Amino acid sequence: MITMSTVEKEKVLDLMQKVGFTDYEARVYITLVTEGSLNPTQLSNLSGVPRPNVYAVLKKLIRRGFAEREAVKRAPLYSAVPPDIVLSSIKEDMENREQHAETLKKWFQEGLIVAPGRTPTAWLIEGEKRINEIAEELLQRSKNRIHTIITPTFIKSNKEPKSIFKILEEKAKQKVEIIAGWNIDKNTLETAQILNQYGTVYHWSLGETPIGTCIVDGKDCLVTFIGKWEPLLVYDLGIWIRNPTYVKPFEYLTERLLSLNTPAKKRVEELKKQQTKNTKSS
Repeated sequence: MITMSTVEKEKVLDLMQKVGFTDYEARVYITLVTEGSLNPTQLSNLSGVPRPNVYAVLKKLIRRGFAEREAVKRAPLYSAVPPDIVLSSIKEDMENREQHAETLKKWFQEGLIVAPGRTPTAWLIEGEKRINEIAEELLQRSKNRIHTIITPTFIKSNKEPKSIFKILEEKAKQKVEIIAGWNIDKNTLETAQILNQYGTVYHWSLGETPIGTCIVDGKDCLVTFIGKWEPLLVYDLGIWIRNPTYVKPFEYLTERLLSLNTPAKKRVEELKKQQTKNTKSS
């Protein structure tokens, strides 16, 4: 039996309620921890919880895995699951709830959950990782057409193209109309050739890319901007627009900006010549 002062007990009960116990659940559980195995009548007398409520509380504690009923036919006794097990379970549950809350918060902020009759307009997106996730999600949903200016944010490394290129290749083969442009190099040469067979592709040849765009079916538009300039350009700020009225101008802007650059066919020929020249010189 554990001896606990009234002040200590009240502090413990208060904390237990803050981590998810009701007042009655906390009193019954603490009584089982401090007094050992008890029957409902004893529990009611020692915890101060009315006897009719004790049965309901015990059922809830057992269902949550916080108490156990001894397997006897008459006058069953109830005991507490050790506090370290109970608290570990509560901690894990709270961590899961926190993760779920963050996910819901993100969904609400980005307009994935909206009230009936409301049309979402635009949301600020921060961070390269989240920008990549949204861009790839939008591309996967595309059915008819894609307009995109691909910035270094969408490229995993200098050696391996990011999955955005693989998605574009898949969509091109599904007859989705594609107008795209990026700084085509030897690592994305093959992708440029494939996409150019199905759509219109450009090599960005006007210096640094001013903005990035990912526009799908004229409905969804992710526009990214440079948030950091040194030591490298980082496109970690974005606006996600989901109102077709505001998406159309960015679709037009993307086409205009890309048309000022080098057609992919010409860039592919240049890179192939360079590769041939390097092979001969070696």
